[in-house]
Amino acid sequence: MFCSFGGLRCPSEVLSLRWEDVNWDAGRIVVQSPKTEHHVGKASRTIPIFPELRPILADGLEIAPDRAVYVVAGRHREAANTPGGWRNCNLRTQYERLVKRAGLLLWPRLFHALRASRETELAKDYPILVVTAWLGNTSRIALKHYSQVTDTDFDRVQR
Repeated sequence: MFCSFGGLRCPSEVLSLRWEDVNWDAGRIVVQSPKTEHHVGKASRTIPIFPELRPILADGLEIAPDRAVYVVAGRHREAANTPGGWRNCNLRTQYERLVKRAGLLLWPRLFHALRASRETELAKDYPILVVTAWLGNTSRIALKHYSQVTDTDFDRVQR
């Protein structure tokens, strides 16, 4: 859900998300970005608490143990966070199983595709400057690797 509705990178940004980074009153989340932290001013970015994320976060907070630090905790986070940096912890394998169990077809680059879909959705309603600030990339990268032409784009022409 964090990839689909928040545009977070998986696993690094999803598993780095802390409860203290969620500002309910301001409606914002500070996303720590291990992938880009070595660039000046790119260690984190702020995104809105998108309407699709709000109930998911609220449910998570309700069931989180007292004094929980991370929004997503447990064995996946522990397996992925190594002294040398983030590594694969089979989240993709688990997600593929869920997709198959739901009777859906798998698609290539699962988590990247979720992030790309979100960037494409947001770009329909917000300026690219805003969208890329929220997703932590540049307009050049967004256009080259994330932006997609959708069936809705074709349908709009037919109206």
